[in-house]
Amino acid sequence: MSSKFIKEELHLITKLKNGDIEAFELVFDEYKEKLYFFTLGYVRSVAETEEIIQGLFVALWENRLNLEEDNSLKNYLYKAVTNRIYNYFKHKAVKQRYIEQVIVQNSLEDDHAQQTVYFNDLKGMLDTLIENLPLRQQMIFRLSRQEGLSHQEIADRLGLSVRSVENQIYRALRYLKEHLNEKYLLTEQ
Repeated sequence: MSSKFIKEELHLITKLKNGDIEAFELVFDEYKEKLYFFTLGYVRSVAETEEIIQGLFVALWENRLNLEEDNSLKNYLYKAVTNRIYNYFKHKAVKQRYIEQVIVQNSLEDDHAQQTVYFNDLKGMLDTLIENLPLRQQMIFRLSRQEGLSHQEIADRLGLSVRSVENQIYRALRYLKEHLNEKYLLTEQ
């Protein structure tokens, strides 16, 4: 760099620090296009690049009092825009992870909702089929499957033989299986 350029840049920084709009416009006109294409090479989005460059020059104006006369304005601007590009990609990665988490969460919620609907539908059909069983068979089946009593406990409670209880449960299960196969096309596995 020539000493003339260094003096001009020093003078420009001093004017910027003093709030000189013309000095800011000179810096803007000198560097906007160079910084734009530098940024576009990384970001690859015109809209995002324009936003980064606009933010850079707004920050330059707002932080002009912090500029140091002994540092190169060009180096300052390129370092600042590089930091903004880095922050852009960091923010983009966080945003992408968030979107992926939302998609996974929504997918899990949709699966859970479908399973709940299917379960409730199946339970409703099963309850209807149980109500269609003969009364004694219905009672034995409910004691076994819903209350969790053993065959012996059911036999003792109802004054039946264990073999009678087993037979009634077998018939109830066969009836339910046949009718559920018709409704839900359940297959043997």
